Amino acid sequence: MRNVIFTDILRAQKKKSLIICGIILAVITIGIALFIKLVPTFGENAGGYYESLCAGAVNFFMPLLIGIPIFSTIYTDDFRSRSMQIAIGRGVSRTKMMLARFLETLILLIELHLVFSVIMVICGVIDGADGAQIWGCIGNLWSGSIRMTVFMSLALLFVYWTQNPTTGLVFYIIFAASVLDTIFALVDMIPVLSENNIEISKFFPGSACSQFVQAIADGDVLHSFTWGIGVIIGYIVLPIVISIQIFKRKELEF
Repeated sequence: MRNVIFTDILRAQKKKSLIICGIILAVITIGIALFIKLVPTFGENAGGYYESLCAGAVNFFMPLLIGIPIFSTIYTDDFRSRSMQIAIGRGVSRTKMMLARFLETLILLIELHLVFSVIMVICGVIDGADGAQIWGCIGNLWSGSIRMTVFMSLALLFVYWTQNPTTGLVFYIIFAASVLDTIFALVDMIPVLSENNIEISKFFPGSACSQFVQAIADGDVLHSFTWGIGVIIGYIVLPIVISIQIFKRKELEF
């Protein structure tokens, strides 16, 4: 399995769509840094503006420009080439294949986030950001990786249920665009809920990840632990376990 994972990662790293989207995101990050550096009105607080603008750019662009190409590279190409079906036909268990594919997405996410961490440090230094502001940028970057991992885990339910990666990609985009979080934020405004300070939306994927990251940033050990356990078990481990059970019970159709 290690050879399979290694080969798939090397193939994914050479994928043009992933490279192009990575370059676009890098250009956006560097462009923000240069814009702040060259515009005099930002003045001494350039580092603070850099942190704020980078946080917004990462939260909006990263799940789309990085998440979609990774998802397509690992799952769409895999189903199209029938490589999983061939491996299963040769005796590799479905569970191993599914876990291998998920591990590949994690490795690619970590690689790309390490690259962008270096870019953000360099850009932060250029803009005169202090250590706390640079760490804030990197924290936002890695919180994005947590959200992307959650969204991909949930999308796998639809990939293996329908045996169609396009369906999974559609749901990944829905999760990444915070559609469900927005809907339930509106539900929170219902008088019965708002008057009793009941917030349903904070338990949904994107908001739950934000609660987890915010608790870490605040140094709140108890809430970071409880939110972390909830996010990892409820939105990563459980969807993968359910996906495995769904896929085991289905005839191969792809």
